[in-house]
Amino acid sequence: MSAFDEDSGLKEQIRHHATRLFAQRGFAGTSMRELVEACECTKAACYYYFSSKEALYRDVVRFHAERIKGLVVETVKSAGSVRERLHAGLDQMIDYSVADPVAMQLMQRIDLTPEDNAPLLEDTPSRVTHLCLITELVTEGTANGELRSDIDLAEGALVLTGAMQFQFDAAIASGEWNRKRMHRTIDLILDGISNHD
Repeated sequence: MSAFDEDSGLKEQIRHHATRLFAQRGFAGTSMRELVEACECTKAACYYYFSSKEALYRDVVRFHAERIKGLVVETVKSAGSVRERLHAGLDQMIDYSVADPVAMQLMQRIDLTPEDNAPLLEDTPSRVTHLCLITELVTEGTANGELRSDIDLAEGALVLTGAMQFQFDAAIASGEWNRKRMHRTIDLILDGISNHD
């Protein structure tokens, strides 16, 4: 019997096991045979939902990328100061990462060590998308006087996202989440670009 209840759906079960296998072995190192064995289903059942390994890979990556993008969008669109939203968004991202570390390992693997033979993922949200969303937040902060008006918006967003991404990459790799340090990093950066008038 698999770890999934029948009610959770075979498609979700396939996606779950594919996430783990792609995160551990990469696209080239994962076979459909291994996947169907992990899912305890037939190849026909797997191909019912996903026409090929490439289609499955694209689906898995898009699924997790959209979930992460949703958290970033929620941070940008929520109410509160830039500082409050960044802190709340950080907590949401950490919670998501702790709840689904394998998904984060997969996204990190794709980002840091892309495979030449893996399918192209042109329409999948990426760090560039996240940077654009954080730039929107920095723009709002400068417009409402919360952040200094003399900062370059793209560079301010790049410093914020870069510092957080560095810490996320380290935490994903180690499994150790230092929430306090991550929050202090946001404060340190914002204190440097805040409007002190």
